[in-house]
Formats: sequence, C-alpha cells, structure tokens
Amino acid sequence: MASMISDLVSRIKSKRPTVTEDSRDGVGKALADINDEYSRVQRELRKLKNEISQQSRKNFELENDLRFFDSKIAHLINHRITVEELENRLVESPSLPGYLQDSLLNQLYGQLFFLLQTNPFYIAKLSREVSLKEIDGLLQLVMFGLYGNHYEDREEFHLLSMFEHSLTYEFQEATDINSLMRANTGVTKMMTNYTRRGPGQEYVKSSLGSVIENLVKMSDPLELHPIKIYQDLLDNGEVKRAVTDQNILIDEAEANPVVQQKIKERVPVVQEIVLSILRQLKNTIGDVPFGIRWLCKAIRRLIKEKFPDASAEHINSMIGGFFFLRYINPTIATPHAYRIIPNPPGSVSRRNCTVVTKIIQKLANTASVREASMLPLESFVKAHNDELKEFLGDLCDVPDFHEALQVEEYIALSRRDIHIELSFNEINSVHALLLKYQDHIVQSQSDAMLVVLRGLPAPSGERQRKDNSVVKVILDNSCSQVECMSPVVRGIDLVAGDEVTSTMKQVKLLLVRLFKMLPRCMHESTVRDALKLAYKSTLEETRMHAQLIEGELIRLEQLGELADGGSLLYKQARQSLPSVRDLLFHYQNELKNLKKVFETILQHTEFLVEQLDAYKEYLVAVRAKVGEMQQLHASSSGSNLFRRAKNNGTHKFTHTQLEKEGIIIETHGIPQERRSNIYYIFSSTEPGIYKITMHYKGHPKAIYQKCIHLEDLLELQHLRDPVLDMEGFVLLNVRRTLLLLNRTFIKGETPLSRPISRHFGGLGSTSGPLRTSGRQSK
Repeated sequence: MASMISDLVSRIKSKRPTVTEDSRDGVGKALADINDEYSRVQRELRKLKNEISQQSRKNFELENDLRFFDSKIAHLINHRITVEELENRLVESPSLPGYLQDSLLNQLYGQLFFLLQTNPFYIAKLSREVSLKEIDGLLQLVMFGLYGNHYEDREEFHLLSMFEHSLTYEFQEATDINSLMRANTGVTKMMTNYTRRGPGQEYVKSSLGSVIENLVKMSDPLELHPIKIYQDLLDNGEVKRAVTDQNILIDEAEANPVVQQKIKERVPVVQEIVLSILRQLKNTIGDVPFGIRWLCKAIRRLIKEKFPDASAEHINSMIGGFFFLRYINPTIATPHAYRIIPNPPGSVSRRNCTVVTKIIQKLANTASVREASMLPLESFVKAHNDELKEFLGDLCDVPDFHEALQVEEYIALSRRDIHIELSFNEINSVHALLLKYQDHIVQSQSDAMLVVLRGLPAPSGERQRKDNSVVKVILDNSCSQVECMSPVVRGIDLVAGDEVTSTMKQVKLLLVRLFKMLPRCMHESTVRDALKLAYKSTLEETRMHAQLIEGELIRLEQLGELADGGSLLYKQARQSLPSVRDLLFHYQNELKNLKKVFETILQHTEFLVEQLDAYKEYLVAVRAKVGEMQQLHASSSGSNLFRRAKNNGTHKFTHTQLEKEGIIIETHGIPQERRSNIYYIFSSTEPGIYKITMHYKGHPKAIYQKCIHLEDLLELQHLRDPVLDMEGFVLLNVRRTLLLLNRTFIKGETPLSRPISRHFGGLGSTSGPLRTSGRQSK
C-alpha cells in the first residue's frame, strides 16, 4: 500500500512541471500577442495623429482660398480685376518640401520658434496687439504651426498655457465683468477655433449627433414667439384679423386663442428636447476634451481673482458663454456646417434649432426671462437652473496640466526630432509681426527673443504660391542664455517637496510614460531590468527616454535613496497604471474614434477641393474668352467676356431627382400628390447667366421662371444658410446648384450622371446618381 502511494506521489510530482510549463507557455504567448497588438495600435495612432494634423492644416488653407475667391469672382465678372491677378492663387502648392539653405538661418529660426512654442506669453501678447486683418495669419500659425499636432500632450499643454496668459491679460485690463470675452478679439477667435478642432467636434458629434438629427427631422414648427406664430397663422389662412392695415402688436398676438393653443402644445416638446441635450452632456461629461474643460476652469479661477465679489450667476454665465455660446450652440444652430447632417436644414428646422439654442443659452446665463418668446418657459428655466449650475461646476473639475507639462518639456530636452512645419510665407509673416510689435512683447533689452531677432536678416517679401514651399523647422534649444529655456523647464526642480521627493516623483512620472511607450517593461521586477529592455527598442524615442530615467536614477544613487535596484519605485509606478490589456482597450477605442475624425476631415477636404476645381474651370473659361475677344476686337461688355459654353442649351430634371440630390431642400407651394408631375428646365444663353423654369406635365407654359447670375450665387455663399428662394414654391441649396451649373454648362458633363457631391458638408443621397430625364437641345 505504501509503495502504491509513493508511486502515485512521484507520478504527480513528475507531471507538475510539465503542466506548469504548458500553462506558462500559454500565458506567455497570450501576453506576447497583447504586447504585439499594443505596439501595432501605437504605431497606427502615431501615424493617424500626424495625418489628422496635416489634413486639418490643408483644410484650413483650402477654406482660406475659397473665401478669397468668393470675394474676387464677382469683381472679375465686373472687370474690377483681371484673370492674371487670380491665376497665381490657383496654382497647386508645391509637392517638394522647401529648405532654408543657410545653416545659421536654420539655427536662428529654430531658436525663434522654440522660444515662441515653449514661452507662450510671446504669442499671448502678440495676439492682443495685431490688427483684425493680421489675426487670421497668426491664427493659422498658432493652430496649425506652433501647436499643429492636436493629439500630442506637449503641444496641447503649451497651447493651453498660451490661452491662460491671453485670458490673464484680458482679465487684468477689464474694468467691468460684463465686458469680459464679449468682443471678437484675437484670443476669443482662437478659443472658438480651438473648439472646432478634431477632438472638440468629434465629441459633439458622438454625444449630441442623434439628438440634433431628430431635432432637424421634426416637421412641426417649435416657434414660441406670439407675433411670429400669429403671422404664420395669417399667412396660412388659419386666422383672420379684424383690422388689416396695422402692424401686429404683441398684445393682439398673445390674446389670440389659436396662438395660445399653439404655444401650449409646443412648450412641452421644446422642454423635452432641451432636457435630452442636457442629459446627454451630463452623461458624457467625461468625454469632453480636457482642454475645453480646463479653459472653463481657467475662466472660473480668473473671474474669482479679478472680481472676488462676483456672484455665482455671473461666474456661471461666463463659463456658459464659452462652453455653450462658442462651442455647443453653433453646432446645434448650424448642424450642416459641422457635418452633423449632410444638407442645410429647411427654414422650419433652422428656426427650431435656433429656439432650442436660445433656451439653452438662457439657462446658462441664469438671467431672468424677458423676451416674449421665452416667457412660457420661465418656470422651466428656473426649475433647471440649479441642474445646469451643477453641470458647469463639474465641467471645471479637472486637474491642472502644469506639472505634466514640466515632465513633457524635460523629456523634450533629450529629443532631437522636435519640429514644426511652416511655409516660407508663414515664417516671413510671423517674423515681420514680431519686428513690428517687438516693443510690446519683449520684456527687456536682454530678452532672448530680442537677441534672436537681432541675429536674423530682415524678412523677405511674400512668395508666389508656386514658390511657397513648406519648410521643416527643427526647434533648437541650444541658446546659451538661460532666458532661452522654457520657464517650465527652468522650474523642473521646483516640483513640490525637497530634492529627494521631487526626484522620486520625477522618476515615477517618467516610468509611467515608459510603460505606455513599451508595455513589456511592465513585466520586469526592477527599474534597471525595465531599462535594459527599453534600450533594445527599435524606436529612438524609447531609448532616449530610458537614458533620461537612467540619469535620474544616478541622481538618486548619489543622494543615497536608491534601494534594491529601484524595485519600490518600479512597483509604485506600475500600480498607478491599469493592466496592459486595459491600456490596449483604451488605445483601441482612441484609434477607432480618431479614424472617424479623419474620415470626416477627408470628406470636408473633398468638398473643398471640388469647390476650388469649379473656380479653376470657370477662370479657364474666362481666360479663353478674353483671348478670343481680343482677337476679334469685340466689345468688352461684362456678359460678352465669357466663352459660350460647349454644353450650352437646356437640361430637364424632375422634381424628385433634384429633391433626392439635395438641390431642392424644401417644398412649400406644391402639394405632395402633384410633385411627381413637376419638372424643371435649366438653360443658359450666355455663360454666367442662367434661367430656371418650373413646368407641370401637360401644360405648355411655365408655372414660374427665375433668371440668376453667377456672381449672385457666389455672393449667397457668404451666408450661413445659403438658399435660393423660388418665390415660395421651393428652396434650392445654393452650393449644390452651383456645382450642377458648373458640371452642366462649364465642364460639359452629362448633367447629374454622378451625385453632385457626397461631401457637401457630409454624406449626400444614397439613392444613386441622377440622370438627365430628357435630351439636351443642340
């Protein structure tokens, strides 16, 4: 019996190692797979963030070009400028990168932009001095040059630091709390633009997209102003006035029983929509981009410092003015402009969106209700005022970034690859602005900025577009003056506590960063072991980061504070992070969201390029006609300057076709059952002049006709909601109508043989391409 037991025990013992080894092999393989996936996701994230930054910059430049042409095409038509004055603007940006040939010039500009980026008070002061004409150029430099990487902590924190300086200067000069942040100054324009960057817009789209879409789909009006409701009822013949030769007074409108009933029916609907928006914002407050929340916190702090007696209502009104008025409400009011919906909403939907934003702003302002349209909601506003106060307070509940920025700058000292990309004209422009306003931004004659400016040659003139290459400027921190070093780096040893405490804290922060860069290091037992693994990394950034940690460990050893190879430090840093699997899940979600951001940006790029192509083709036609007319010595009257289009004639489209493609966005004067019998003829007797006629099948004469000029359509594009009113019958989307006319009468394509644009502010019709329903006349 004893021998049997002994044999069994020996067999169990002999099997244990095998089972354990198999188990370890399985765990090791799973861990290796997670680490490999983590590395792949990190690589893809770095690449995607860089692409988003570059594409955002491209879109900003394209939008500038379109604004330029919107204002110039009409002048061209009316002979106020020539084709040649516009041609250079249409030349494509050079594909080859530019270079600063002089090595000394490279170094000086590297020092100049290093100072600007890491000492944000220079830009903060400059933004307060430049004129409104100069602010757009500075805005481009700040948002897409100095701090162009929207997803890198170091640049993000420096940008927030710049806002902090700018707001501090503005608050210091304020004499009245009610005047703060009301004007369209440089800093308010930059803050508004900041909310429109990828992270900010993706948050609004993901949190409020469905609510806004449902709001736009509502066909019933939500108007609450008695006079406007009364006027609509009169227009529709639902009520009649006893006296018709006088203007409608508010008392008359409010006393009408039908108006009272309409308001009674609409108020609960409006309240529910507003509450659904507030609930969504409250439930997703953790997803609001850190920078936007921190700006709310900074506004609250600066108000309390400048106006200690300011009431909670005043403080919340200021925070709400930024968060709602400049961030959330514009997206609700014009959802197509922020690509929440594909097409501009109709007039009823536009007004509904405006009604909702007014109520939200009234809640945020915590002011008494005085407007007639808001009076029915007075009790609602009061009832939910405390709820909104709590939300705004929670919005400000985020940590400061200054300590993290110190770490980022300390890490940056060891990097040799930090650079920004600027065009020659951007370099020369900011150089000229610094020289122009240097007396307002430098602190003394020994200021590092002044030293660098004195060493630079005078800025050259503006280059033509074809010569305006983009230059990679390597930021140079080798300036010998201590002023050249960023204040956050100079203060790196001033982290709370004595030298030992601050160094220990520094090592922990650096280790956390290393674990995120290379998660395999989380499975070692000491700091030294983790560093050995980091030194084997293929990424130079990881190896250099390991060197930084090594230097801090040597410092601790000299202080006699490094025990057990840093195992305690390693354990504390490791405990502050979740598991590798959780980190991977977090970054996978981030990658998924950023792909959506990039897709939206690319859609907008395609729309902008298509618009710019239309301008190019139009100017080609103008140039050809000018040459033709010069040869014929013909009259140079405005309309005769344009070449007769090759595809001139008439083109027929059904009402349904134009509706599906989003050209017709609203139909009022045509009953639903008759719309299938309606068709439209587009014709052009001369390029730049078009006629649209509306017909009913079986009737020889047109129901309605409208003559339109190209310059009028282009001017309409300046409006927030560009629509063309066909005398109350239908509303046309101006931008889609422009592209239809371009393809039909300038390009010479078969009209609507492909969708007008899938990216007119978003995705277009999914019903497939339209085709001309009739033969074009010869």
